[in-house]
Amino acid sequence: MDKVGAVVLAGGADSNNPLTRSQARAALRFGATYRLIDFPIANCINSKVRRVFVLTQWNSHTLNQHVNSAYPPEVFGFGEQGSVDVLPSNQTVREKSWSLGSADCVRRHLQSGALKGPGSWEPEAFLILSGEALYRMDYQDMLKTHNETGADITIGVSKQRLGDVDATNLGICSVYTDDTQVYGFREKPKPDELRELAQCEKNVSDLDDCHVHVNMGVYIFSKRAMKELVGVIEHIDEGTSVDFGRDIIPMAIGSNYQIHAHEHGGFWQPIRNLREWYESNLSICSPDLFRKMYAGASALIDVSKDQVFTVPRTLPPARFTGVSDCESSLISDGVVVANGCRIKDSVVGPCVVFGEDVSVERVIFNGHPEMAHIHGNDVPDVGRGSVLLGCVVQSDVLIGAGCVLTNKKGVKKAEVVDENGHGYVIENGLITILEGTVLEAGTVI
Repeated sequence: MDKVGAVVLAGGADSNNPLTRSQARAALRFGATYRLIDFPIANCINSKVRRVFVLTQWNSHTLNQHVNSAYPPEVFGFGEQGSVDVLPSNQTVREKSWSLGSADCVRRHLQSGALKGPGSWEPEAFLILSGEALYRMDYQDMLKTHNETGADITIGVSKQRLGDVDATNLGICSVYTDDTQVYGFREKPKPDELRELAQCEKNVSDLDDCHVHVNMGVYIFSKRAMKELVGVIEHIDEGTSVDFGRDIIPMAIGSNYQIHAHEHGGFWQPIRNLREWYESNLSICSPDLFRKMYAGASALIDVSKDQVFTVPRTLPPARFTGVSDCESSLISDGVVVANGCRIKDSVVGPCVVFGEDVSVERVIFNGHPEMAHIHGNDVPDVGRGSVLLGCVVQSDVLIGAGCVLTNKKGVKKAEVVDENGHGYVIENGLITILEGTVLEAGTVI
């Protein structure tokens, strides 16, 4: 893997997700301790990929800080030569717009010479990754498929039952049954197109029981293919965009490049919206809480084989100060749980303080970076007797005593936000309490 350069795409805007108003989607927290981008970078480090480039575009400050703090050269092993470099989106005299699509983002850095290592090091193959997907993979196995098949491009695919995924919002590869060669590709196919894309057993009549090869957004490009397909692009007009899945892969198939699929057999979930982030998080604790496709989420944070790296913290352990009930939940360092609390199917980030008799179910708390009552002495983050159901609580939020946040009326979409960005958003039925918000005692949402 010494001659492979990994390019992690941190993504652009996400207008329908309240969590990304102040940070990139790749910077969203996962499993209380990690951020989404930690998983593709951990895959790189565990796969012996030594050169990793993180390409940022949207609200990148938090992501930049995290990557710079979490990935010193030592994570590659003492004595090893490795680096994780953050490359921000850029403008030039010729191109005054920001990057226009995933392929355009890579193209600009490729042409500027930024995707090279120190000295004369230059990759012979490019590993292109999404920074917003959850999975564990050894990229050495994928590189083996790439080399053995003589592929110009290798696509990581996840074989999925049609009834378990929303295939109309994914990229679908057509793969020969007796080979790994990819002969077709459809980005977000229409329902009537799925029948010709699906692979069905002889006795299967229900399309939901057929399978498709879903594009994971994981690619290996040979140096030649990258230069000829991406490096030759001279300019992208504003109002248009160029993406790997929608544009580059179909173009490569039409130009008779050798494209093969590498099938990933483990858990894989792209994070494209608030609902997918929420359900993936909670499925770590309760595998049967949502759809079957989330059942393998708990393996993501199993570090018995391969480690997942993140920013190290020096915090005391979680503390329970009385008799409380905690079921199928993940409780992070520095959390304080007072007497009489009930926590079920929830993820609690660092340093959250609960008052007495608080009840939370299917709630995600992002937590705080520091240990203390941030709102004053003896003032908990969640006040006595409050009830939370189906919520996301961002950092530095104060919930007063006796609040009821359950969306009892079943509101699908709403927004109550002041000029400072404080308040709450309901998106797809989920309540999100925005960062820095103070909810007065007795508030009902």
